[in-house]
Amino acid sequence: MRNMSLYAFVCAFATSVAAMPASAGHGATGFYKRNAQYFYLRANYPDQPWHGRHVVALPTSHQLGFENFTVHPETPPLKFVPFRLRNGNFALQGEGSNEDPIKATYLAALKSTTGTRTASMAVMYFSKPSKHSETIFDACPEGYECAVDQWMFDAAVDNVYPNFRFEGFNGSWIPFKDAGTEGWHVYWKGDAGPSHPIQIDMVPVNGS
Repeated sequence: MRNMSLYAFVCAFATSVAAMPASAGHGATGFYKRNAQYFYLRANYPDQPWHGRHVVALPTSHQLGFENFTVHPETPPLKFVPFRLRNGNFALQGEGSNEDPIKATYLAALKSTTGTRTASMAVMYFSKPSKHSETIFDACPEGYECAVDQWMFDAAVDNVYPNFRFEGFNGSWIPFKDAGTEGWHVYWKGDAGPSHPIQIDMVPVNGS
């Protein structure tokens, strides 16, 4: 199953080689793609055990979340370069995409098609278009719609972009202990219920 937002993203990507700073009201003012600064995603909630934990891809599901505290050595964080699209949102390109002539990686939101207002995160691959071939995305998992063009965050404070969020619908980030001994998946939930929402920030990688 391929989602149309992925194809719309390709059109926007083709015109976003030099990203513009975000407009007023969208947050993230002053951000440029051309600095090629890498960022990672980090939990910000001092009263919760996940505070300061970075987001990784859990081994079994390949969906993103927080690693169990007992995992050693700690898995390094995923690294992304954000850039602004014509819809005003951002896409996050994975580390090494510019060096690979065949494929690139992007952070995708996996929205449930069951009617629940829930989205998880995963890294998806697509082949880079050429004169002789069309862009081909990884298949979106059964039961999900995938979007790579609906990320947003607030203006930077000390080079950290707070309140990283999914713009597909209003919600909050909620960790769920549903990944066994591997850790917690992180979901964007439209109805958090009795759970404890957390904030996720986009943090620069030193030296990138």
